[in-house]
Amino acid sequence: MNTTEDLSISPAFNITDRLPIFSYLVSSNRIRWYRTIMRTFLQHHREFYSYQLTTQEIRDAVRAAFDPEYTLEQCQNDLVALKEWGNITTIYDSSRASSIASFLSPALLYQATPEAIAIETFLDEQHRASAARGSLRQGDLPRLWASLQSIDDALQSSGLDLDSTRGRELAEEWQRAFEVWNTMAREAAQYLATMISAAQQARPDLEAFQQYKSAVVAYVHGFAQALTQYSRRIREQLSTWRATGKQAVLIDIVARYLEPPAPTAENRRTSEELRQEASNQVEALQNWFAEGKNADSFRRNALAEVDKVVRRASALAASARPNANYATHLDTLARYLLTTRDGETAQQLFSVAFANHLPVHLPESFAGDPSATYDSQQPNVWQEAPAVTLYLRPVNRSFRGNPAMEDPIIDNQTIIRDLVIQHETRLQEQRARIAHLFATDTLDLGALTHVSVDDRAVLTEIIDACQGHTSHQYRALDGSIITLLNPGERIYTLLHADDGTLFLPRYRLSRQPASVPQRQRELV
Repeated sequence: MNTTEDLSISPAFNITDRLPIFSYLVSSNRIRWYRTIMRTFLQHHREFYSYQLTTQEIRDAVRAAFDPEYTLEQCQNDLVALKEWGNITTIYDSSRASSIASFLSPALLYQATPEAIAIETFLDEQHRASAARGSLRQGDLPRLWASLQSIDDALQSSGLDLDSTRGRELAEEWQRAFEVWNTMAREAAQYLATMISAAQQARPDLEAFQQYKSAVVAYVHGFAQALTQYSRRIREQLSTWRATGKQAVLIDIVARYLEPPAPTAENRRTSEELRQEASNQVEALQNWFAEGKNADSFRRNALAEVDKVVRRASALAASARPNANYATHLDTLARYLLTTRDGETAQQLFSVAFANHLPVHLPESFAGDPSATYDSQQPNVWQEAPAVTLYLRPVNRSFRGNPAMEDPIIDNQTIIRDLVIQHETRLQEQRARIAHLFATDTLDLGALTHVSVDDRAVLTEIIDACQGHTSHQYRALDGSIITLLNPGERIYTLLHADDGTLFLPRYRLSRQPASVPQRQRELV
C-alpha cells in the first residue's frame, strides 16, 4: 500500500516540500507587521466571527498595535506578500459599489486561510503554555469519575441506539470527560515541570521557602492521595467495559458524533478514521490510568520532588542557624588582631569581643615576677628569653586534667510538680475535647463538616492508637475506652480544618465511658 495515497493533507502542508506559508515568520525584516496582521485576522475570527477585512481595517489595527505611521500603501504591499505565501485570500467586495466605475473595479476583501489560522492558533497556545505553571485541581478527578459513572449507566440502559438522542448525549458526555482528563494530565505535567525548574533556581530566603514548602507539600500530597483513590476506580471501570464489550459500543457511538457536519464535502474523514480516533481516545485514557503507567509515574515523581523541597528546606534551616563554634570565633578574632595596625583598634576589637576593656598591664604569667628596681645598664627585658613557661589548656571537652566536679543537686520536687500540672492540664483538655467530639456514643468522621486543629490532632491520635491495637481500642486519659468500628473502611472523606484538609477513610468511633469503681457502687 502506498503511504502517500492514504495521507489526506492540505496542499499548504506538504511533507517534503518547502512551506512558504511560514515565510512571514522568518524570512523578512517586516515580521512584526506580518505577525500583527495575522493576529488581527485571528482576533476577528475568534471574537467577532468576522472573517473578511478591508485594507483600512487592517491598517487601523496595525496603527493601534505599535506603528502609528503605518500607511495604506505599506499595508497593501504587506497583504500582497501574505497572499503570495498562501496566508490570505482575496475576494471582490461588490456590495459597496455606488457607481459603475466602483462596480467595475470593486474593492478587495481579505480573508485568512484555514492553514494560517491554524498556525496562529498554535503559536497562541504555545505562548499560553510557556506562561502557564500548571495546576493540580483535585476537583477534576471527582468530575471525571462522575462522567464515567454517567456513561456507564447509559451503556447499561436498554434501547441505546447510535442515532438516538441518548446516544448523542452519551457521546457529548464522553467528550466532556475526555477534555477534563486531557486538561488534568497536561496541567499536572506542567506543574511538575515547574517544580523541577524551581528547584534549579537560586536559593531564596528561609521564611519564603518555608511557606512555599508548606503549601507545596499539602497541595501535592492532597492531589496524590486523590489520584491514588480514583486511579483504582477508573482502572477497574475501564477494564469492566473492555471485558463486557461495552467499550466497542462506546467507540461506535463516540465515532458517530465525533466530527460535526462539515460545511464542505472536501477533506471529510471516513467512518473508519473517525472510529480509529475514538478508539485512540479510549486507549489514551486507559493507558494513563493503567497500573505502572502515567498516573503512577506522576505520583512517584511528584512525591520525589516534594522530598527534594523538604530536604532543601531543612538545609536552608540548618544554614540559617547561628554558628556556636567558639574556636572558630577565636580564630577569626586572632586573625583580625594580627592584621591591626595600631593599639587603639586592637583595644576596640578586644572590648567588643569580650565585653571588657583591654588591661593596661600584662599578667604575671606572661611577663614574670614584677621588680621595682630599674637598671639602665641592663638590656631590655623584651630581648631576653621568657622567665616562665606558659602551658595552655586545651579547649576540647576530652581533657581530663582538672578533677571532675560534682553534679549539682537537682530539685526533683519542682520537676515532679511541673509534670503533674502538665498531666492534669492535658487530662482536662482531652476530656473537654472528647466530650465535645463524642456528644453521642458514636462518631462518624463523614458527618463532621469542620473541626478545629486541636480536635483533629486528638482524632488522629485516637485513630493511630486504635490501628496499632489488636482490639482496635484506645484508652483515654479519663479512663473511657474508644473503639474503631470499621478499621478496614475503603470509602474516604475530607476532614476540613483551619490549616488545611485531611484526606482519610470514613471511620466510625464509639466511646464507652469509664466504669464506676467498686467502692463507689457500694456506697451508692
